Amino acid sequence: MAAKVPELSYSCEICGADGLSDDEMRLHVMVCHLKDAVFCPFCNLSNLTEEEMLAHVNNAHLDYLTPEQELMAFIDDSDEISSPVLESRWLPKDQRNGLINNNNNNNIEYYEEKQEKKQNGEISVWNSPQRSQLALNLRSSTSTASAKANVQFVMFECPLCSFQVDNVAHLEEHINRQHFDLTSPSLNAESPVKPYNLYNCPLCVQTFENTPDLELHVNIEHKDILSPAKPIQDMARDSYPNECPICCTTNFKTTDELAQHIDEHFNPKGLSPLTPDVSCDRLLAKEMEKRDKEVQRLREQHEFELLRAQYGMDNEGNFKEQSLTNMQRAVYSGELSVADYYERQIELKMAESTGVDDGSSCTKDIVEHIAAVSGSSGSVARTLLCTTVDHYASTYGDRGWGCGYRNTQMMLSSLVHHTGYNEQLYKQWMLGRSSGELPSRSAMPSISRLQQHIEWAWSQGFDTQGADQLGGQLVNTRKWIGATEVVTVLSSLRIRCQLVDFHRPTSPNGSHPELFKWVSDYFQAFDDFKPPLYLQHQGHSRTIIGVEQLRDGGENLLILDPSHSPSQMAGLRSTATAPNVLRLIRKAPSAMKARQYQIVAVAGIMDSEAEYQSSKILRSVRVPPER
Repeated sequence: MAAKVPELSYSCEICGADGLSDDEMRLHVMVCHLKDAVFCPFCNLSNLTEEEMLAHVNNAHLDYLTPEQELMAFIDDSDEISSPVLESRWLPKDQRNGLINNNNNNNIEYYEEKQEKKQNGEISVWNSPQRSQLALNLRSSTSTASAKANVQFVMFECPLCSFQVDNVAHLEEHINRQHFDLTSPSLNAESPVKPYNLYNCPLCVQTFENTPDLELHVNIEHKDILSPAKPIQDMARDSYPNECPICCTTNFKTTDELAQHIDEHFNPKGLSPLTPDVSCDRLLAKEMEKRDKEVQRLREQHEFELLRAQYGMDNEGNFKEQSLTNMQRAVYSGELSVADYYERQIELKMAESTGVDDGSSCTKDIVEHIAAVSGSSGSVARTLLCTTVDHYASTYGDRGWGCGYRNTQMMLSSLVHHTGYNEQLYKQWMLGRSSGELPSRSAMPSISRLQQHIEWAWSQGFDTQGADQLGGQLVNTRKWIGATEVVTVLSSLRIRCQLVDFHRPTSPNGSHPELFKWVSDYFQAFDDFKPPLYLQHQGHSRTIIGVEQLRDGGENLLILDPSHSPSQMAGLRSTATAPNVLRLIRKAPSAMKARQYQIVAVAGIMDSEAEYQSSKILRSVRVPPER
């Protein structure tokens, strides 16, 4: 079976276009360089029609079609076919035209004869370059005596640079030395031709007029790098290693001494009396293993400390200390004035002493504004919202770790407006309180007060597993809390709640349509009072206050985030900025792609002691249910 003909690509020598097939190359030359042309782009032949010009180029200048990548297997050793047209490439343009015009009639015959040889197998089928052509073995034309007379006293120009010479042999030597191989000129060493170029040292920037001077320079100046004149005894001395590959001991006088030393590492008779059971290489291996284990231990300890610091488990700082530090930085940066700094410092001390939040981050009465802006949207068919809620933002003291406490405050801000829930919440002020005046029924507990209440609930037996994970301590720390701690707070106040665990995505794109369906059903259920939902996911928590049902059948969740500042939430009161604020609150299914979500929903008030005791063990509902 015949071998598959390789597909060759060609490049135009006139404009440089490459990657052309045989047909594409011919079409390119015809359209871009022959159509409406007055002169031949290769030999400046003129006074031809378009058809005659096309026939002239296809027959006389096929050798300008050169493959981009040539296979050495197709390069033959046949002699180069000389042609006056090929010879004329090295002439100046003004003399080249005359020579080519004189020989124009012979070009067609020459290439017709070449095609016959190609069909007979005398010339390579693939029209590959010949080996002699690769060496650029240039010769003057010998076809006619008139051609010799024309090129005898002309200057030959290098096709690759501006070098000119009156001898073809000199031009050939220049090309072979400057543009091909510096060490393999086509001329013999005995050639009397004087070189017309300098020889560069391959190791430095110096140049020389002849090769003996270059060789002497390399042998003297670069003896340590490359020198054929290096003494043989020096080479023999460097031929064997002078260092033990096991223990890196040096200064061995002979190779036999080095070999004897290496044998001692593996010979039991050569063991050191200090280590009779273990050889030196085993000691080295054990030392390296011990070192690697120590490095791994230190790395894991560092990563663990970073993780503890991230979740506030490093017992470094608390709400009060972080508040003072960050307020000082705000004063230095110009974000906070000195007067505001001292005013907030007084409010902080009062909040810490009474346990009542100062309300500096609270934005009230936002549900009505959200309902108005959402209802005016053309794409929203129906908006379902909780009864009421206040937004609590992170402050200087809890930024980075207090989102769980702020979302708990949002939940409580809604429950205090219900008579039954308010009565249960008010009892938490009397827990662990010996004396003092009780705050008002609408007072919001501070973060420090919530920490104290969670520790009290742990002491009563609520969520003992969660207490162990947090070390049984929250007061004066920056430890994070999550959905289980919110359940602990509400259950300890005899408020019934439900913990729903959306433990995996329920859509192939990673979203949670089951979560959206559950939230939509929650807000559509008819109740006299509808509290918001606490939403927890990895690294953050938020509060769901409602859902938008769109006209196209989709849904958006309306979610409050403690990271939104009070100034942003105040924009809901302005018709100009309210739509922009609503974009911060809206969350489409494509924006809810965490691996797992947890929701805490308030479901009423406990009516028995048995239910109260049972709530100390946390239970969750998994959606979707496990099979």
